[in-house]
Amino acid sequence: MSKFSAVVFDLDGTLADTFQLIVACWNEALKEPLGRTFAPEDVIARFGEPEADMLAHEVSGPALSRAVDAFHECYDARHDEIQLFDGVPEMLAALKAAGVRMAVMTGKGRRSADITAGKLGWNDIFEHVITGDDVAGQKPAPDGPLLVAKLMEVEPARCVFVGDTPADITAGRDAGMQTIAAAWHPVYLDQLRGMNADYWADTPADVVRIVLG
Repeated sequence: MSKFSAVVFDLDGTLADTFQLIVACWNEALKEPLGRTFAPEDVIARFGEPEADMLAHEVSGPALSRAVDAFHECYDARHDEIQLFDGVPEMLAALKAAGVRMAVMTGKGRRSADITAGKLGWNDIFEHVITGDDVAGQKPAPDGPLLVAKLMEVEPARCVFVGDTPADITAGRDAGMQTIAAAWHPVYLDQLRGMNADYWADTPADVVRIVLG
């Protein structure tokens, strides 16, 4: 029996190790119009909104349309390079077996989120996959978590948001949800320590322990 009515997960960096592929596809998308390669940290610093919006800061017009298509073609073709973090499949299976309702709230765009959800078989696990394209305010704004709670018809206070970034923790907290810091991804770990999440999970197994009590 869960102490929460629903668990809402971030995707990139929380469920799946996607950063390397996103960086590769970003550079593939901008190779033709800009003729340059971005360092991984420069691409990661741009995270937080749908890929098309990220690319729109770099190019415009027909070049933007081509870049968006190139990004998603790369992301689809090379998706098998994405790995779930160790323990995530077991975490999802345990929560599903316990009857816990689950959803995803990601800042990535609908197009890439649908690719990932379809290829990883998530349509049978998550009731909803909400993306950055579905909300006006991107994390750390609470729009996404609040939309998930509304669609699931669950009070935000009965939800817990699991994420690996300060923006995830802020968005969940400002939506009125409890928060779990997903500390198994190192990129934002130092910043995450200062966020005072309600719970700290060193591994996905810790999420199961927290949620099931």
